[in-house]
Amino acid sequence: MYKDLDMKKLIKFTKTLKVLYVEDNEETRDSLEGLLRNYFSDITLASNGSDGLEKFKSTPFDLIITDLKMPKMNGIEMMKKIRAVDEEIPIVVSTAYQDQEFLMSCIELSTNGYLLKPINHKQLTRVIKCVCGKLYYISENRRYEESLEFLVQERTQELEISKKQLSIMANKDALTNLYNRRYFHDISQTLLHLGQRKQNSLSLLMIDIDRFKLVNDTYGHLAGDSVLKELASVLLKTTRGSDVVIRFGGEEFVIILPQTHINDAVQIAQKIRSAIKNLDIHIQNNIDKILKITVSIGVTECYCDDDKEIDTIIRRADEAMYEAKHNGRDKIVIYEKKVI
Repeated sequence: MYKDLDMKKLIKFTKTLKVLYVEDNEETRDSLEGLLRNYFSDITLASNGSDGLEKFKSTPFDLIITDLKMPKMNGIEMMKKIRAVDEEIPIVVSTAYQDQEFLMSCIELSTNGYLLKPINHKQLTRVIKCVCGKLYYISENRRYEESLEFLVQERTQELEISKKQLSIMANKDALTNLYNRRYFHDISQTLLHLGQRKQNSLSLLMIDIDRFKLVNDTYGHLAGDSVLKELASVLLKTTRGSDVVIRFGGEEFVIILPQTHINDAVQIAQKIRSAIKNLDIHIQNNIDKILKITVSIGVTECYCDDDKEIDTIIRRADEAMYEAKHNGRDKIVIYEKKVI
């Protein structure tokens, strides 16, 4: 496999490696360093095993090339101490001796390559191709795994975003971008229980567009859609960040008002009714036509001791809203038939 590795690609890779070269003979060291410079840019020199071991401890290397017979500490002793710290770092032995005992020690220490002095360019190239070729493929495999891991993380993040977007879409009305009835059933019961537990007030508005069918029949459903969108925009602008605005169905809207007493709820309802009455709605494809609409609003408050289900509160607000319609529309009615 390493024989087929392109030399230009290999040398580009070896130039990124940090090499520790240990040799006691200065002439030999200078000679081999010159050859090594053809492959490596970052070479640290050591004059004996003791010096080499100290430099290994202080600097991370990718490859070690060492002589065997050296003063102070020979190559075998140095390799033993290095292997005790790092079992994986590639070590290439260079020696003029072919002593069987030394060779067996090298094998036991998992030496990765062997250079017999005098070292020539051909011999060095063969060893580097073998040892550094393996490092190259390990590096490429690691890079591929990291790239794959990043891709998986990226796809997972995209899936999470898509999941959140789908969740939002499932809870939003496509036309008005308000929360839909499905979300209402999820959040309303939670807010009701929270209000009961903390004895906080909670009010609810039921809003219906007056004579909406006439708008659709007269100007078409596109005009009706414009009315619904404009109304939704007004509801969002006239309510607070803590309020939950919902398209309940058709031309009906519900607003949940957490921590809001009935008197405050009526003030919000009055603000909404006035803003909608003053709203100018331009008909699509008919710039000269402006629609004016009104709404009927039913207002009720949660009775914490009695109300266990949100449907009970909805029925009261619905009853008040229909009372507003029967009293001439464009009105606000508080449950218990208090007309204002």
